[in-house]
Amino acid sequence: MSQASEPSTPASGATPAKLLHAAEQIVIEEGVHALSVRHIAARAGVNSALIRYHFGNVDGLLARLAHLNAARIAGRRGELLEALQGADFEGAVDALVVPLWAPAAHVPGQRAIVVLDEIFSRAGGDLGSEVWALFAEGVQRVSAALQAALGGVDEAALAWRVRFVTAAALDVPPRASRVEARENQGAYGRDGLDERLARFRGFAQQALRVID
Repeated sequence: MSQASEPSTPASGATPAKLLHAAEQIVIEEGVHALSVRHIAARAGVNSALIRYHFGNVDGLLARLAHLNAARIAGRRGELLEALQGADFEGAVDALVVPLWAPAAHVPGQRAIVVLDEIFSRAGGDLGSEVWALFAEGVQRVSAALQAALGGVDEAALAWRVRFVTAAALDVPPRASRVEARENQGAYGRDGLDERLARFRGFAQQALRVID
C-alpha cells in the first residue's frame, strides 16, 4: 500500500525549511528537550536570529513542525477513508493504522507520529488541542467504519481498543542510539518500516476484531 510522499531535503536558500529540517533531526536524534535556538541554527547553518524572524521562537517552530506532521497523518487517513466501500473491516483497520506510518515532514526514514509524540512532551495544551482538531473527524470516521464492519459492538470497548492500538504504534522514542540498535540483528530481526507496518496491521486486526 503506497505511503505519503517522502520528505525532501530543504532547497538551498529556503531558510524556514532548513530550520524545520534541523529541528526535526534534533528531535529524532536527541529528543525535544535538546532543542535550543543556537542548536537549531547551528544544525541548519543559518543565523539564530532567523528563528525569531520566521517563527517567533522555538515553540513557534515546534508548532509549525507539529502541524506539518499531523497534516501528513490526517491527509493519509482521509485518502483511505474515501476509498472505503461497504463494511470493510480490513480497510477500516488500514485507515486507522497505515497513517501512523506516514513519513515525517522533513527527515526521510522516520515517521510523523513519533515526531509528534516527542513534540507533545514539550508542548502546552493549546498545541495539543489544535493538533487533535486535525485528527478528530478522521478518528470518528474510522470508529464508525469499524462499528459498521463489526456489527453492533460496544462503543466504549471499541474506543479503548482503538486507543490501545494507536498507542502501541508509537514505539520507543526516536533517539539516535535506539535507531542504531534497531539496525542490528535482535529479537525482532532486521525489521524495516514496511515489515513493521505489515506485522502491526496483523496485530491491529486481531486486537480490533473481537470486542467483548
